[in-house]
This record gives sequence, structure tokens and C-alpha cells, in this order.
Amino acid sequence: MAEGPDPVVADLEQEVTCGICHDRYQEPKLLPCCHYYCKQCILTLSSRYPPNQPFPCPDCREPTLLPDNNPDRLPTAFFINRMKALHSRMEKAHGKLEATCEMCSRGGKAIAFCRQCVNFICNTCVDSHKHIRVFASHAISTLEDLKQGGVKELTYDSPPLPKCEDHEEPKKIFCFDCDKLICRDCAVFDHRDHKSEFVKKAAPATRKKLTDHLSPLKNLLPDLSTAVNQVKRTKQEIQAQKKLMERQVNSKFQELHDVLDRCKVRILRESSDLTDSKMEKLTVQEKGLDLSLGTAQSLIDFVERTLENASDEELITMQEQVVSRIDAEVVKRGKEAASADPVEKDDFGIEMFVCEDLKKLCENNAIVYDGKPIVKGDGTKTAKVDMCSKLTVYCGSKNVELQVVLKTLADDTSKQLQAVPVSGGVYSIEYTPSVRGRHHLLISVDDQPIPGSPFSVFVKMLPTTLDKPVRVIKGLNNPQCMTFNSSNELIVADSNVMVFDKKGEQIRMFLKSKHKFGSISGVAVDKEDNIYVSDSNKHCVYKFNKRGDLLKTFGKIGSFPTSFNSPRGIAIAGGQVFVCDHKNHRVQVLTTELEPVRQIGSKGTGNGHFNRPEDVAIDNEQMVYVTDWGNDRVQVLTMDGRFICSFGKRGSGQSDLSSPCGVCVSGFVYVVDRNNCVSVFTKDGQFVTSFGNGHISNPIGIAVDSDGVQYVCSEKAVVIFNLIALK
Repeated sequence: MAEGPDPVVADLEQEVTCGICHDRYQEPKLLPCCHYYCKQCILTLSSRYPPNQPFPCPDCREPTLLPDNNPDRLPTAFFINRMKALHSRMEKAHGKLEATCEMCSRGGKAIAFCRQCVNFICNTCVDSHKHIRVFASHAISTLEDLKQGGVKELTYDSPPLPKCEDHEEPKKIFCFDCDKLICRDCAVFDHRDHKSEFVKKAAPATRKKLTDHLSPLKNLLPDLSTAVNQVKRTKQEIQAQKKLMERQVNSKFQELHDVLDRCKVRILRESSDLTDSKMEKLTVQEKGLDLSLGTAQSLIDFVERTLENASDEELITMQEQVVSRIDAEVVKRGKEAASADPVEKDDFGIEMFVCEDLKKLCENNAIVYDGKPIVKGDGTKTAKVDMCSKLTVYCGSKNVELQVVLKTLADDTSKQLQAVPVSGGVYSIEYTPSVRGRHHLLISVDDQPIPGSPFSVFVKMLPTTLDKPVRVIKGLNNPQCMTFNSSNELIVADSNVMVFDKKGEQIRMFLKSKHKFGSISGVAVDKEDNIYVSDSNKHCVYKFNKRGDLLKTFGKIGSFPTSFNSPRGIAIAGGQVFVCDHKNHRVQVLTTELEPVRQIGSKGTGNGHFNRPEDVAIDNEQMVYVTDWGNDRVQVLTMDGRFICSFGKRGSGQSDLSSPCGVCVSGFVYVVDRNNCVSVFTKDGQFVTSFGNGHISNPIGIAVDSDGVQYVCSEKAVVIFNLIALK
């Protein structure tokens, strides 16, 4: 396996690379802001700006004025030059560059490194180190050993001291008055009255001074970090709010789209009916005229062949018959030709118009505001049942009339709330919801809704046992479906059909072994308490009396009206039995004597089409609710199959559905799906709430008894809930 780049070499590579030209530093210079770049890069950067005008540092954007437009006047970043030299040595140690001997004049290939000489050495110099006494104590490392030694092994001694320009002496002394390095001669003559000290003694004070000055800056780092995190969180919240608004806009316009789509379908259907009627009449006329044309042409062909081939005797003999036939055809076809105008005309069309109310709704159904807070409180997004929520509304300093209404979507009731003035233009509002689910908080100032009104408030339950099961019927074998008879007894189907009383005690059972069930997927009862069972493996529907005696069987596998392909949920209303024909992507309608009546739907994703319907329920207004399993939605239809609306989309959030498989209706619409919860909707598809999370697993069937108690088919059990707050 190839070795990766040494991290020390990689770090040094970054340190010695200029941030402007992205190459190795050439004559690095230090800007006043303590960032450094190549001299030529600084000159090029400054040339983009007028002379004697500051230019921004590429790193911190601090304005920088180049003295006399000359980068040589800037301090040299001497430590960068040392790091360059160190980096070069590291590259040699790691084999990226060829290492040559730095001790002898031959400059042969280096094979080792002397830690005391701080030089790469060749084979000859290695021998010298072994035999010459002065080198006897030096430590020799091979290049392979050197790779493991890190930076310290290659570090130079302190760089040579700079020399005085006047005396050619090393600058060993620091003059505090002049704030610069000087040599010993300078200290004696030019700076004799100044405070000075040798560099080695002055350096610790300088280091301490820099360290002390650095402390306040370090102390600011936590606050700066907190500020950065706050900005990041605000950006995330804004993005989240943007996505929420996009979902709301898309949802509302989807509603408009659905209305327009239904109108479009109706108008196109009416247009199609009109054109089909006209086309049918014209087709009949066209066929008649084609026949007349063919008859006339056939007679002409016959006479012309006769004139060409018949003898004079034959011609004279048949002339009367032929002339008579020609005269009759001329009269008949002449009348047809004279009245051959089309029986229908292309004099129809459609007038398209826009309702002004709809036009205004499309143009003004939403506003976008800047989000400045005018409402604060703990009850504009979420609240809890029987717990007081408080709001503060800021309306400015003027006297205004404030109206506040709390609307409960679950039962479509509204309550006027009192706004108590606190100070000029500031009002306090309190409300205590009594029903869980979605609410709207409508706030208006001088009859004008404030930005954000109506506020959508989701009311949760207090931490009580109301959302927890009140009872569990255990010991079942993967129950699939259930219903209730007129005595409010629970009928559950797993591999058998069982009847339970209100206490959960089993009363009777229809055995699988007796009736040879394949896989029971649906169960329903009629007014006489006859029990209907669908068998998805045997592709049929059974009818039993309430004692469990088999009365009739209907169906076989296939796609014909008398066949099923994996029948699932059943519902009965108006003397008709509705069966979800799962793999035929339709709903079959039968009489209670299991005679076929009609079919509803076909495979597709449009309105009134299905993708493997799973369950069906019918409310007291004769509306049919079908779980469209493959399309992740519930469709609402009339008894004759006319599409009304649909709700749900694939997802795991509130109001989302994932392969819905069970549905029942009792005031609200209750749906179970793969999200392992029960989602509750109004009959027009508005999401109300959900329950059962953490208490049910892989739910597939649901039923509600006459008292409004919810029963859910979970794994090996029926879980029972009693959500009084939804009643």
C-alpha cells in the first residue's frame, strides 16, 4: 500500500505557500495587519488601486497603505524564510527532493544526517564522523530514521545575528529608547545615554509584553464564536422558515390547482360528449354516402364494360333494363347529392372566462412580510390542552382596536379572546384551548389582519395517559382487520375470525381449518349482522350469518367483473358491498347477495385512479373513503365513483402518509400507515392530530365503535385508545 503524505510535510507545505499566487513565498513581506505575502504579489495587488491609496488585505480586508508604493519598506517575514529552509530539508528527508552532502565540496548524494552539524552528509563524511575525534560524539541518523524524527531533528540553530550597517558588528543589543537593534559600538557612542540591554535579556520582556497583549484578544474568542453560532442558527432558522412557507404556498396553490383540474376535466368531458355526438351522426352519414358513391361507380363500370364487350344483339336485348336502372340511380343519387350537406355543423365552441373572485384570490391569496416581531408569546405555534398560553401584541404607540379570535379546526368553532391593554400600543392576550389538534389564531388591528395572521397553532395534550392505550387484546396472530356488529361486539380477523365482547373476552370463532381460509384481509357486517370476509390468497369473498354459518362464496382470480386479484378491505352501505380489488387497482361493488354491480377506478395516479387500494370506509353521508396504498393518499368518492377530493402525500411528517393501509370514519377520518401512528383528518382532508406513536407497530387495520373508542390492529394484538378530546 502506498504511503500517504507525511502530515508534518503537508503542514509546512501550507505554511510556505503564498495565499495570492499559491506558490512558494518569494521575498515574503509582513503587512501591518500581520498577514504576509510575496513582495511581488503585494506590489501587484497595490497597483490595482490609485497611488498612495490603501488596498484591502486579501485575508482580513484591513486597509493597508504601502509606504512610498515600495514593498521593500515593509518588514521581511524572516520566520517564513526559515520555514522555507526547514520545508526544503523535510522534503529531502522524505525523498521528495534529492539530498546532497552539505559538508564536503564534492556535494555527493547524502545517505545520512548529522544532528550536531545539522547537515546532510555523504558516505565519505559518514566515515569521517566515525574516525575523526572531533566528530566522535556526533549522532548520525539514516534518512529512513530521519523520517520518523519529525521537525526537531532538522531545526537550524538560531539564525546569524544581523550586522550593523555602520560598524559591521553583530547587533546584540536592543535600544529601548529607539526601539531597534544596535551593535556594541553604537551602544558606546551613538546610544550611550539610552536605555539598552543585550537581546537575550531584553527578549523575555518582549515575549511577556506580546503575551499580555494577546490575552484580551484570546478572551474575545468565546464571544466571537458564540456570535458566529448565533448567526449560523439564524440562517438555519430562516432557511427552515423559507421551506415552511414554500410548503404552505405549494399546498394552497395545489388546492387551487385541484379545483381548476376538476373544472378542466368536467369541461373537457362536456366538450368530448358534444363532439362525440356530432361525430357519430356524421360517421353514419359518411357511410351512407360512401355506399351510394360505390353503387353509382359500380353501375358506371358495368355499363362501360357492356358497351365495350357485348354484341349488338346482346346490347339491344338488355338496353331497357340498363336504361331503367341508370334512370333510377340518377334520380336517387341526384336527390342524395342535392341534400348531401353534413347533418352536423362545426358551429360549436367554448367560451373561457375568469371569475373575478378567483382572479383576486390567485393574485392576493398570500403576502410576504419582513418578519419583524410584532407578536411574542408561547402560544403562536404550539399550545397544550387545558394550559394557559400568553401572547403580547405590539401595535405601536397609537390607540388601536385589536380583535383576536381562536378558531378550532376540529369542530369548526370560534371563540373571541380579550386583548388587555398594557401600555401604549401593547396588548396582552391569554387563551386556554380545550381540544387538541390544529387551531387558527386570528389577530386583526382596526379590522386588518396583522402579518402572519391567522397563526397556525398545534395544540398538544398535557403529559397524561390520554394518548396511551386504555387496553390491549393480546394473544392474536397478526390481526389484519376488524369491525363491529349491531351489538357493538368486536369482530377481528387474523388467520381465523373471532368475536369479542366489550371487555375483550372472546365469544366465538370461525376456524380457518373449517372454512380453509387463505389469508383474511377484510371484514364487514351488514344490517342483519351477516359477516363478509375477503380472502386475498383465494381471491374471493365469503358471506356468513352471525352464527358463523357459510351462506355464499363469490369470486376467483382474474380481472373480469366476476373475479378478484387479492381482495382486501370491505365496507357495506346502501345495500351494496364495496371491496378493494388490490392488484386489479379498482374497487368492486357487489350486492349483499354478492352479485357484481359495477367497478370503480383503474390503475393510475390521477383523480379517481388507484395504485393497489387497500381499505375502504363509508360515512353516514354515503361518502366513500379509499386508502390508495401505492399513491400514499386517501381518495374520497361518491357511491357511484365520482371523485370528490384526496389528501395525504408520501412522507413521515404531520399530515404525511406512507402506504396507508387502514381507514375508518366516525366524525373524523382515522388512517393508519407505515409511520406507525394513527393520523386524524377532517372529512375534507384537513390534518387534525396523530396518536399512537410508540404504542403500535406495523398497524394495518383500524375501527371505531359507537362510543368513539379507537381499535388498532398492531403486531399480535389489538390496541385500544379512548381520545375523549377528539369527540
